[in-house]
Amino acid sequence: MKPVRNYLKLLAAAACFLLAAATGFSEEEKTAAFPFYKDIILPEHPNDISVFTIDADIYRATEKIPNDIRIVGPDGDFCPFTVSEEVQLNQEGTEETNCSATITGFETLPDGSVRISASLMNIGIPDSSDPRVVGMRIHTKAKDFDKKVKVFDGSGNDLIAEGAFLDYSSRVNLRNDMVRFPVPTPLRNGTRTFSFVIVMDNYTEIKDSPLFRVVEGDNNIVEQEKFRESPKIDGITLQVVLKQNRVHPVSASSPVEILSREKKGETTVLKISNGFAPLNSITVDCSDIFFSRPYRLYDKSGKLVSSGTVRRLETATFRTQTSDRIINVPASSRSETWTLELDNGANAELKELELHASGPVYQVRFLSMKSAAPAASGETSPSGYRVFYGGSGHPMPSSEFTDALRIAKPAPVPSDSTLSEQKANPHYKEKSDIVRDWGLVYKIIMAAAALAVFVILLFSVKKIDKVEA
Repeated sequence: MKPVRNYLKLLAAAACFLLAAATGFSEEEKTAAFPFYKDIILPEHPNDISVFTIDADIYRATEKIPNDIRIVGPDGDFCPFTVSEEVQLNQEGTEETNCSATITGFETLPDGSVRISASLMNIGIPDSSDPRVVGMRIHTKAKDFDKKVKVFDGSGNDLIAEGAFLDYSSRVNLRNDMVRFPVPTPLRNGTRTFSFVIVMDNYTEIKDSPLFRVVEGDNNIVEQEKFRESPKIDGITLQVVLKQNRVHPVSASSPVEILSREKKGETTVLKISNGFAPLNSITVDCSDIFFSRPYRLYDKSGKLVSSGTVRRLETATFRTQTSDRIINVPASSRSETWTLELDNGANAELKELELHASGPVYQVRFLSMKSAAPAASGETSPSGYRVFYGGSGHPMPSSEFTDALRIAKPAPVPSDSTLSEQKANPHYKEKSDIVRDWGLVYKIIMAAAALAVFVILLFSVKKIDKVEA
């Protein structure tokens, strides 16, 4: 009976293979729900990750991004990708931060001044930011004092800065606890620790006390008591300036198409479109140099997304220019069409009206292969990668690729790629056509049959095992 059981198990394995073959999807079936595609043109030597900018064709055809986009590689499989806003770096940006120093020594000098040693461990501040100290704040809760302060380097020899440390709060609203450095001082100095010395003159003062005492003697002399006073130092903070690569979102400006214009009473109603692209603002341009119009902006569903007043005032007589012609909308808003209402009141409609849209630029980063089909020197090649768009119906690629891109340090440098013209997907089928696709129905029937054979064989093997037992 053992050969029979092995034979039946072999049939069961074959049934599983038949099931997998019957339910598999070809490249044409995977992309059948997407009506359009573009070839992705890679450079001669692409990196592991490539990037392209979403263009007007893709925006017009897609309602949800990234849901309505798929990227197919040369092997016919979906490629993981992520969509993000394009940004540019500004090398000139700076940022100021406060760093708490550690007091490492306190010495009283014969002349009544004090010498305070302190240091700052700059661990965590990157070398590339070129950190420089521009000021020092001495923290204290004390009132009514006046000291001179000098700041030296760690050796105590080279003077860095000097200033006043004072408080006159009992007499006038005047206080200064900051010493500015005339020349920004590098935080590094070849080590990971920035050390400095503060010398504060007349730190301990002998002052008159508000209390009096009577000195016993022949004349019973009344004297005012004396006491020694010095402000308590609660801490020292250094002001450090860092160079930062500031990130600025990239914006794209484009004209807005006015689909219809209608006057309803004292209101001008415009139906407009910006090609379904992400929108941040609309600028109103016209030949009028003096106007003020309340407005309301609605999306295609009729939801109010923005309201306010656009105005313009340009008069040479008063040498005044006031302009607020921008309609702001929630960041990256998308709608197939928009409705803009301008309240004219008793005024005439705006003449030579033009609208211009401004919105973010989005890029797609996808996993490409360095072994993609090479192009001739100085030329580009589609390399078998395509972006399909305009439909949905399949699960999104794994988000692990997105997470890996976000946490990768340093950030990977992508290859710049471009897109071909829009092409119709010859395998595109609407949902109603997919239902009538007999090839798909055949595969479903075959899959069901294979599953039934597998179940029957499985029960047969179990019965044979019972007979043998």
